[in-house]
Amino acid sequence: MNTLSRTAATTFDDYAIGSLPRGSGEIERLTEVFIASMLDKKPRFLGFPTNMDFRFSELAGVLDIFVNNLGDPRSADKAGISAKPMECAVVDAVARLANGVPEQTYGYIAASGSEANLFGLDRGCTALPAAKIYCSGAAHYSIRKAARLMRRELVVVDADPTGRMDPAALAAACRGDAGRGAIVVATLSTTMTGAIDDVDAIIAAAGAAGEVYVHLDAALGGLIIPFTEYGPTWGFARPEVGSIAISMHKALGTPVVCALALCRADLVLTAVEGDYVGATDATLGCSRSGLAAVLLWYALAGKGIAGLEADARTSLATAAYAERALAAAGTNPLRLPASVTVVFDRPAEAICRRYHLATERERAHVITLPHVREAMIDALCLEITEQRGM
Repeated sequence: MNTLSRTAATTFDDYAIGSLPRGSGEIERLTEVFIASMLDKKPRFLGFPTNMDFRFSELAGVLDIFVNNLGDPRSADKAGISAKPMECAVVDAVARLANGVPEQTYGYIAASGSEANLFGLDRGCTALPAAKIYCSGAAHYSIRKAARLMRRELVVVDADPTGRMDPAALAAACRGDAGRGAIVVATLSTTMTGAIDDVDAIIAAAGAAGEVYVHLDAALGGLIIPFTEYGPTWGFARPEVGSIAISMHKALGTPVVCALALCRADLVLTAVEGDYVGATDATLGCSRSGLAAVLLWYALAGKGIAGLEADARTSLATAAYAERALAAAGTNPLRLPASVTVVFDRPAEAICRRYHLATERERAHVITLPHVREAMIDALCLEITEQRGM
């Protein structure tokens, strides 16, 4: 039985850890099966926002050391075994992409986009202690989690048919809270349709409640939008935008989940949180993955901003190709401006599983991150047409 054949027979129980050590040969076999099963999915991984186009094997030596970014990236700590200079370089580069000034931006590498959203909303709730949190029905479910954790009331307003927040619905909700202010989550590439909320319209609508704080959930769009028509005006270009969350494994591609949590520096009051640590710390994670900092620095240093732009433009071009191909396959595709998400009629369940498609009711989508090639789209469309008997 070859490695891929064994993969199908591997179950959760196969990985159970007992009281006695497993033999090195068995561990190696199971590891090989796991790696092979993951690589087997790559040519058909179309529906979820994770760029598979990366290679970090040159950094294998990092796996034999412990790297802990403890506390604020720019704060020294007593342990002194960090990759903080790399983390700061990543934060500064992305802050510039978000129309921010590095010296006026606080940021760190968070464990996930959900943590980065929680960090941004915490900054908003601290700035506007009487305000409610507002988001659209198309916002990521982590916003609901964050509001619950902070015991802050969440108001969910309607999204239009494309998935963008409805400014009129937001204004109506905010009028009842005049004087309290509003903390609004704007999503830049919504989960299902890839819609980009109109931040200018949101700010104007939320003004009915008073002072406005906007948190941008740019988990997917944060490394694509800077290279579109939205580039000059997104992010910190608007003074009402206080914080931004960007999932770095999505458009950039890394072997670990990680995100950037960014906010305006004047929203953070740094203080030494523990004498034994000796570092200031405004992060939510405290001890944080230095490995993620090394990976992100390595990837960004190797690409430069020019490489990021090339990836974004390739992804957008592939999305346009997918829209045309899926239209030819009779699936009624929808692609919104500056989006790498293409929504179309949901195919048979076997196709959805084979191509790892995200689905919602009668629709599915593909997300054309850099690992997605036109040939992958062609293969999907061929199976759809064959299934429909076209």
